[in-house]
Amino acid sequence: MKGLRIWMVSVGIFYILNLILLWPSIWSSQLPGMYPNVELYQGEAIFQLLLDAWLIVGLGLAAIGVVLLVGSRQPDKYSAGLVPIVLITETLFGIWDIYSAMNDEVLWMAMATLVIHIIIIASGVWVWKNAKQ
Repeated sequence: MKGLRIWMVSVGIFYILNLILLWPSIWSSQLPGMYPNVELYQGEAIFQLLLDAWLIVGLGLAAIGVVLLVGSRQPDKYSAGLVPIVLITETLFGIWDIYSAMNDEVLWMAMATLVIHIIIIASGVWVWKNAKQ
């Protein structure tokens, strides 16, 4: 259970930190570098809508992160619900990164985030499996 607890805390903190990274005042300067060939219409309402959508992603991740931190106090009780949520979330975001890499996102950035998703998924499956034994 110790490995599962450490994983839940680590992913929980990582998810909360994502909220900071996706905060509009920080995130807005990152988008042009991620999508250099896309007209982002900075300064227009549509760009603010894009930033707001990413903020919602950050808030959702932070919510999961807080629940992971609380659940890490009793991983044997809460992991059956929380680990699958993380695995599904990471799988969906990984699919998004593959889609982005095939389109207009800078390839190295899409691949870097895809690797992060794979690490979280693989380590989650591993610690969850070990905790069940």
